[in-house]
Amino acid sequence: MSQSIEPYPVAGGQNFVVKARLFMPVLVGHIKSHAISWLLLACLYLVVHANYRLAINQTPSLPYKLFLIHIDEKVVTGGLVAFRTHNVKPYPDGYVFVKRVAASSGDNVEKAGRNFIAGDKTLVGKEVGLSKKILFPNDQLREGKNTLPPNKYFVAGDHEYSLDSRYSLLGLVDEKDVIGRAYPIF
Repeated sequence: MSQSIEPYPVAGGQNFVVKARLFMPVLVGHIKSHAISWLLLACLYLVVHANYRLAINQTPSLPYKLFLIHIDEKVVTGGLVAFRTHNVKPYPDGYVFVKRVAASSGDNVEKAGRNFIAGDKTLVGKEVGLSKKILFPNDQLREGKNTLPPNKYFVAGDHEYSLDSRYSLLGLVDEKDVIGRAYPIF
């Protein structure tokens, strides 16, 4: 004994299958009339996604919260750089930091105790909280004048308590970890 199953009834006395069949030509017509728009939108997305990323700053290290990262754009001293971190606890490996480039390969950075002088900017090493116990010293640079090795960057945040190259936890940033140049949006 077979029992026929009636389609699910909907308001208005028509069933769902009938309404779906009636709507199909409308849907197909809509897709055809907007196909070029959808194709252009998809191409635009691919071009933008291939060359740009967004980054959110979750700390007060810089006065900006949202950045546009231009992937593989040359980094300049004084500009902002986006890079991936490794072994910077409590952040997971690959976490994206955005900092200001204080010095590039071949530039001089002077270490005076906990303080660093890069160009005309003095970065004061703070001796409070976590930084006093774990972060010091930056053992990649010796006391006195240092010339940065090839493919290395000395980065700094604008905030005095920024986690940056003053501290051994972050240290110098390697060129291979650089994502690209960052531009503040707001």
